[in-house]
Amino acid sequence: MLRTAAGRPPAANPNPETMVHRFLPSRPLSCCALALAVGCLAANASAQEHRLKDGRVLVGEKTARGDLVEVATRDGAVLVPADSILETIEVADLRKRLRDTAKASGDSAFAHLQLGKLARDTGLERDMWRHLDAALEQLEDEAAGSAPGPVLRRLRDLLAQLEPELLPRELRQAPTKKRVEQILRMFRANVRGSREAALIELLVREPQADQVLRVHARRNSNVRQRQAALAALQRRPLAGNDRFVLLSAVVDRSEDVRERAIELARPTADEELVQFMASGFGHPEGRVRAMTAQALGGLGHPSAIPLLVKAGPLAGTALRAASGDNSPRGHIAFLNQQAYIRDFDVEVAQASFIADPRVDVLQSGSVLDVRVAGVFEIRTITRYYRASLKQLTNSDPGADPRRWSEWLESLPKSVTTGASDEKK
Repeated sequence: MLRTAAGRPPAANPNPETMVHRFLPSRPLSCCALALAVGCLAANASAQEHRLKDGRVLVGEKTARGDLVEVATRDGAVLVPADSILETIEVADLRKRLRDTAKASGDSAFAHLQLGKLARDTGLERDMWRHLDAALEQLEDEAAGSAPGPVLRRLRDLLAQLEPELLPRELRQAPTKKRVEQILRMFRANVRGSREAALIELLVREPQADQVLRVHARRNSNVRQRQAALAALQRRPLAGNDRFVLLSAVVDRSEDVRERAIELARPTADEELVQFMASGFGHPEGRVRAMTAQALGGLGHPSAIPLLVKAGPLAGTALRAASGDNSPRGHIAFLNQQAYIRDFDVEVAQASFIADPRVDVLQSGSVLDVRVAGVFEIRTITRYYRASLKQLTNSDPGADPRRWSEWLESLPKSVTTGASDEKK
């Protein structure tokens, strides 16, 4: 039996807000935490379907208010006359009706999508997420591509409508910056499947949010939030977002984020994007060159093969030491010194003039300044180039980059152009 802290049974029909304050921790809660707690209580409440005489259908728990009935719907409380309710269907009956419909609908992605809509309309939120998870799982390969089909488009449209199930009411009218930040904070370890997809869909369709998402994709300390920002940017139409996402495969400090960036960019990768990324081969930092090669290998576009072959022998050109300013450094100077008379000072002594010369020294020559770039680093970069070529061609170019051009000439054209035997 549920009891209060004093050991007494709780009062009948307690106020939900009172219940929140009574059973949550006594320390102050933030607005977001309080909204989340209230949302959890609302999600667990029993849903009822009320059919009115005028044809309307209200879903929510009802409370008598004299001659009126208050129905707590998802969008707010609705007051209707008590005698206007034609029929009330309890949650158990709603769930049974959903199960019967599911048995007759089959197990396709479209069937689960329709069942998810039905569960949402009848207030069965947990069943809704379950069916949307099943639909998304069947469309997973299609969702990773660049051309969604009609079922996936309908699923994404439905996910974009789930803002009331995901966000508290005050956040739905918040400015863009605050909305994006709060949505990103919802990406926790337990948020997966259709919930995660719905949050990303909200970010994708948030107006004028590109700059805010870019800032979080670079500066946010949370790995999952950076991944979510990149996933939203990849699908937003602003020009340059695809390049920004792919650059994360080079500059981000987390391997998980780098791998995610490559996965997102792969379906839309073309020769122009590969050429843009290849500029990283001339960067003075060895790490950037290595990550550039790894990203091009992960993209899988055949136009990267000749670029990697050409970059191999130049792996150590103009390379800055990976250890930065603390690396060994030295210089040597070759100088010639030549004395010359720059000017004369005139002195007068006993009615005579004496010229006192001013002598300067002219220096010429060269100074060579050297900073050590270890051979080990160059070998490491070359190893990344070689691994990417293996990934792109399923063939080992060998350890000597100077012979990679000969190896490239020996490959079948179907490998270097991306044509498969099936297409032939």
